[in-house]
Amino acid sequence: MRNVLLALAAAALLAVPNAARAQAVSFSKDIVPILRENCAKCHNARQTTGGLSVVSYAGIDKGSKGGKILAAKPEDSRLIKYLTGELKPQMPPTGPLKPEQIAKIKAWISQGAKADVEPNQVVISETTIPTVKVPKIPLKVPALPQAAALAWSKDNKILAIGTYKVVRLVDPSNGQTIRELPGHADVIHSLQFSHSGKLLAAAGGPPAQQGEIRIWDVATGSLVRTITGHNDFIYSCSWNKDDSLIASASYDKLVKIWDANTGNEVKTLKDHADAVYAVAFSPDGNLLATGSADRSVKVWEVASGKRLYTLSGHTDIVLSVAWNEKGNQLTSVGADKTIRTWNVNAAAGQQARNSTGHEKSVNEVVYSPDGNMLATVSDDHSAKIWNAGNGSTMQTIKDQPEALLSAAFSGDNAQIAIGSFDGTVKIFNVKDGKPISTVIDLPKAPEPKPAPAKPEAKPAPAKPAPAKPAAKS
Repeated sequence: MRNVLLALAAAALLAVPNAARAQAVSFSKDIVPILRENCAKCHNARQTTGGLSVVSYAGIDKGSKGGKILAAKPEDSRLIKYLTGELKPQMPPTGPLKPEQIAKIKAWISQGAKADVEPNQVVISETTIPTVKVPKIPLKVPALPQAAALAWSKDNKILAIGTYKVVRLVDPSNGQTIRELPGHADVIHSLQFSHSGKLLAAAGGPPAQQGEIRIWDVATGSLVRTITGHNDFIYSCSWNKDDSLIASASYDKLVKIWDANTGNEVKTLKDHADAVYAVAFSPDGNLLATGSADRSVKVWEVASGKRLYTLSGHTDIVLSVAWNEKGNQLTSVGADKTIRTWNVNAAAGQQARNSTGHEKSVNEVVYSPDGNMLATVSDDHSAKIWNAGNGSTMQTIKDQPEALLSAAFSGDNAQIAIGSFDGTVKIFNVKDGKPISTVIDLPKAPEPKPAPAKPEAKPAPAKPAPAKPAAKS
């Protein structure tokens, strides 16, 4: 009997660590599959939304822009708070995790959030991340791709319109399409005619993959060169004075300068802390201005690639920058609804004026060719033309159906083209702000099909007359 009791006691002692091991949560076996299926689409090596990457333990331990996401206790963990909806927006955006999945992550944190792999080991490879399935929703009314970029040739003969995968070259005098330049990877975000007028650069690229600049021969419509680079799409591009260089600004936080004749990368400029939305060479080609989601405007020396100084003042994303024709003033606009003009040179820059007038984000600013006017377009469905000398408002083009994304002055400064989120492109008179023409209009909704005619009711068959009774004999 004593031997039996000893055996039972030994078995019980041996069972305790087994039970403990059964309840232990493994980072690689239990947590990584949850993160791969639900989080890695937006928090990976290419797309670190909110500054968070979950493809390695080190990335999770580092946390996001808001700080650490792990803590000693689950109730103090920002990761748990986002998963449960205590912090907004609740994650993942596609729908909450199952209760048992959240419980498993809580248990892992309670056990010390330990890693059973090397901290920097990539535990979620790019090829294993599930792709986002976009449902196909049939359109009831035809839709146009957004008119995200515009450029007007100096001779007034061509208006270039950048949409989804296609650039349209249009005769602005009659709205007729001269030719289309197809084959782009995604939305064209920036269009720039070379200073010679012979070439057109169109920039964009597939998001979270790479940037793309296609250079076209304007006269023939032939593709001269395709430049690919960056780790995300390009928001803006710019030619230098002699058309030998092209600069690009990308969502990957980098600015690159390319040899326009070979497509080779010349320099990469690194200093912005967030996506770079705007880039522009100064008229003499010696300086480069950039605007970023980090709320700053930076001025660079082109020859050395050195950042000369930073212009601070914007309180939100900087979306567009433009130089005046003399190169002594730079104007920037963005999501803080302001239009800021800076006096600049190679040594320093200082804010000269801060103008307001738009009620929502200002998406683009352009100077007129003569440098006397500025135009801005906004999410508030309006465009404004400003006196570049004193900042006063000259014209307001308002009450447009949708947000306005792009603008371009004609070469003679007399007209301005406006591109909209709904895909329409309209031309207005600069002097009075009145519409001149609609280059691209919304497609008409299909005529409703008439209801099928009801079949005519057939008359009921006549009842036979009753038979006459036979005559009595």
